[in-house]
Amino acid sequence: MYKAIFLLAIPLFLAACGGGGSGSNPPGGGNPPTGSFPAELSGIWQDTLASGGEFTNLYTGITFNMTQGYSAQLKVKPNGEYYFAHYSQGVSSNCALVSFFDQMIGQAELSGSRLILRPRQRQLDVQNCTSPATLNLPLDPVIFDVALSNYETFLDTTVQMVLSGGPYPLKFKLLNPSPPADPAQPPQPQDFQLGTNGPYDEMLGVWGYRDTQFYNPQTGAYQFPEGTGHHRFIRWLPGGYELALAYVRFDLEGVCKKDLIYFEKGNALFKITNQRDDYTYQGDVRLEATQARLIVRIRECSSEGGVQEYTLKPLTSYHRWSYTLPAGREDFMLGCHYPGHAWSPYICYTSGQGPWYNLERRQ
Repeated sequence: MYKAIFLLAIPLFLAACGGGGSGSNPPGGGNPPTGSFPAELSGIWQDTLASGGEFTNLYTGITFNMTQGYSAQLKVKPNGEYYFAHYSQGVSSNCALVSFFDQMIGQAELSGSRLILRPRQRQLDVQNCTSPATLNLPLDPVIFDVALSNYETFLDTTVQMVLSGGPYPLKFKLLNPSPPADPAQPPQPQDFQLGTNGPYDEMLGVWGYRDTQFYNPQTGAYQFPEGTGHHRFIRWLPGGYELALAYVRFDLEGVCKKDLIYFEKGNALFKITNQRDDYTYQGDVRLEATQARLIVRIRECSSEGGVQEYTLKPLTSYHRWSYTLPAGREDFMLGCHYPGHAWSPYICYTSGQGPWYNLERRQ
């Protein structure tokens, strides 16, 4: 429930404050402060905790048990303009519902290992059984100690920003980092056996899992699937392939949600390394991409929602494969046993089910 409250309150506060623009300062606001923020770290940062222990709000002195956890967000532009929100909810010894909603806009500065938030407006909404209130908080700088590190999700690598020393301990993750412009191309694995054959005739056609109509390789048109979770297809062509993955509701953490579509096409070389039974052949396949594209949709995110498209550096990946003939109940599997590259999580996502994923023939 607290996420829904948080989501509804954000646009109301932003509207009152001019959407994070100049707006009118509350008493004591003075001239708008200045700030700066690294462009590569600007964007939407989020942190959510489902439940927490005892917590004391520094501005009211109220201590409560954070049974419903918290949801926090920092939206920051390269010029330092920011919006910060922290919503927490729980119970206290004398109240069944206690919540705090701290919001501020102003200018942010990231300098070395310190994040300085200089608010030009700041408001705290307090809900409890004895003294609910809306408070205009002092406009003193809010200073955090910062530790940055890479953070791997199940589909990509983002940045984690751990904040300490301020009013709230937070572990922010950047929702949509820009993909690397020049990722490394891994060498061919030593135990990989490179073949000379394109996709075998028996394999030609479309193989998929769930929705396979979300991307048109001929026109580049796309549509995010209605169903949540992941959807994918591989089309084997004479000498080549087209491959796509769609993931809807990619981020389970935070108010803003991220969906994505990844597509690549290129050349494929197969080699048979063993025959498991009368109908099943297995081996190695090299996928040499000649085109790669990433489409990211941010939604449920107020004015920051929308679609971003990236043309990616094509990379070569190495895989295992397994194919069962129709006489043995036709089936195709792609294996992700070999070391991958920057885009491999999009090719190899298996919902934690191991290195293989199954595809059904669609046409």
